Amino acid sequence: MGRREHPHDLEACSSAGSWAAVLAAVEVQAPNGFMRYYRGDVTSVVAGSPSRWKATQYLMGNHTIAETMFRHDPSVMVYAPLRTLIYEDPAGRTRLAVDQPSLQFASFGDPRIAEVGVRLDALLSRLIALLGGEPPELAALRPG
Repeated sequence: MGRREHPHDLEACSSAGSWAAVLAAVEVQAPNGFMRYYRGDVTSVVAGSPSRWKATQYLMGNHTIAETMFRHDPSVMVYAPLRTLIYEDPAGRTRLAVDQPSLQFASFGDPRIAEVGVRLDALLSRLIALLGGEPPELAALRPG
């Protein structure tokens, strides 16, 4: 996964000078729609415990997409960026755990925010496929 990670470059955005320049910088930083804001090695944190899982936690997202929700309700930032976990299951397969964005953002009761959640579902599905995984059928799980 290391080759495909795109750590967020805060300096590029904070020195951009305009929102249009931020959008351009993020387009370069997030070619697949997402940037990595945080990486936490869960395996190291629980070393020595009875747990045998191998796992890494990430905060990933795109603040230019999040802004399209934030402008309507700042509390959306409770769910943005997305909190994800990549772990190895008992059979040795790599798994991704993440809450479905459309379900989280639909809970705000604002169709403008819910629409962005559906967009994030699509970006997440595309990323899973790009990484060689099989994205779940999300349409059947969406609210409404």
